[in-house]
Amino acid sequence: MKKILWVALIASMASCVPLRKHQDLQKAYDDAAEKNKNCNTQLETATTENKVLKEENYAQQKHIGRLVIDSTENATRLQRTREDLEQLKNSYETLQKNTEKENQKLDRELKDLETKLNKKEVELNKKEQDLADKEKSITELQQNLKQKETKVNELQSILNTKDSAVNALKNSLTKALLGYKDQGLTVTVKNGKVYVSMDEKLLFASGSIVVDKKGKEALLEFAKAINSQPDVGIMIEGHTDNVPMKTAQIKDNWDLSVLRATSIVRILAEDGKIDPARIIASGRGEFSPIAENKSAEARAKNRRTEIILTPKLDELFQILGN
Repeated sequence: MKKILWVALIASMASCVPLRKHQDLQKAYDDAAEKNKNCNTQLETATTENKVLKEENYAQQKHIGRLVIDSTENATRLQRTREDLEQLKNSYETLQKNTEKENQKLDRELKDLETKLNKKEVELNKKEQDLADKEKSITELQQNLKQKETKVNELQSILNTKDSAVNALKNSLTKALLGYKDQGLTVTVKNGKVYVSMDEKLLFASGSIVVDKKGKEALLEFAKAINSQPDVGIMIEGHTDNVPMKTAQIKDNWDLSVLRATSIVRILAEDGKIDPARIIASGRGEFSPIAENKSAEARAKNRRTEIILTPKLDELFQILGN
């Protein structure tokens, strides 16, 4: 539009001005056109720069927005940090106070521990002394133990010898009295002693205290075997059942058991030639049964005479006495 105006102006002026003037006008026009061109170029450059500046400004605005957000967040964090710091200060002050109290408590406990330690040291010294005394006692006990072990070995040797003698005696009597095995006679070993048990039917008639012929023969066989063992003690022990017994001569079962034992002792001493000093007569009546007195068979087992043989134990008793 400006171009057209300039052309019209120049045309109107060319019709009424001289050539020189026209040339001047042409030159002015050209200068103006050049300036206009420069202005347009500058305008375009300015427009481009303006666009760039707008974009930069937009970017700056966005950056500023982010900075504002960051600043707000930093301010929030700073406030939070200040609050945390204040809390830490309070915690530190509280901890410091508690630490002082704890230190005071620890000091008291340390003093208590020192007191207890001193007490323990005294106790330890006493225990060490007690231990030394006990060690001395242990040494003495060990010496005594060795002596006792020696004595035990001696005793065991004697007991072994005694057991061997008892078994030999049992075997000897079993062999000597073998003929009476099925007639109610048994030979056993119990508690280190030899028991020769004879049923009533082998020795006595029911209720009698007189040894019959068959029983006397068995007793004399026993005497013959035992006379070769002068160091063996002999006890005759009578036993009955629980059936009451009373006659003109016999008061009760106890009396019966003793009288039967005495009858056997007389045969062994007088006819069997056994030293009377070796023999003891005793009776236990109904009070040491080997079976419950509930049947005729059980009562028959209880009506018996036991000859109890005990090896001489003088050497053993001497060791025990020492």
